[in-house]
Amino acid sequence: MMSKEILMVVDAVSNEKGVSRNVIFEAIESALATATRKLHGSTEIDCRVAVDRETGDYETFRVWTVVEEEEYLDEASQFTVEQVAEKDKSLGLGDTWEEKIENLEFGRIAAQTAKQVIVQKV
Repeated sequence: MMSKEILMVVDAVSNEKGVSRNVIFEAIESALATATRKLHGSTEIDCRVAVDRETGDYETFRVWTVVEEEEYLDEASQFTVEQVAEKDKSLGLGDTWEEKIENLEFGRIAAQTAKQVIVQKV
């Protein structure tokens, strides 16, 4: 199971580098989000990955930010107030709309990318 691999990477790097587990989880989330954008062939989309700190399970969300009509430049990562109202009337400027998407598998490449991100942060 991939979630166990995440926990193993977190523990190994935490012990090796003396970095808090939370910093490593954040780096893994960042690395998976970056890899997900690349997988979708677009660095324009915005996404967020949330890793469960206990189980190592994770979910991936595509994110759109709500912007003013005149600031609307990118349909891949932005919604106007009018567009987002069709999805959720409670959202306003600066809020985000998230949609769950398929997880990228946490394999060797994601683990390497995460380690690079962690090394850069330390």
